[in-house]
Amino acid sequence: MTVGIKYCGGCNSRFDRISIVNKIKSDYKEFEFSYATENEEYDFIIVVNGCHIACAGLQDLKPKKGFLIIRDDDYKNIRARIEQMGE
Repeated sequence: MTVGIKYCGGCNSRFDRISIVNKIKSDYKEFEFSYATENEEYDFIIVVNGCHIACAGLQDLKPKKGFLIIRDDDYKNIRARIEQMGE
């Protein structure tokens, strides 16, 4: 399973974007993670937004199964959504 990672600009210092992604990577070692780049195809793309502005641009990104938008650190909810994307 190939997974692209797209980060927002990081203006919300109270939300540790890197920590949540590292936790996901640790729990899903069988997935292949990389920074999402334009015109590269992924099974799905995790988009990490630290606030409601959701500034992470999605144009020209190509997920086969869609985007998983993360806006908080509710990890139980995030894991359930990753499991759905992995099916």
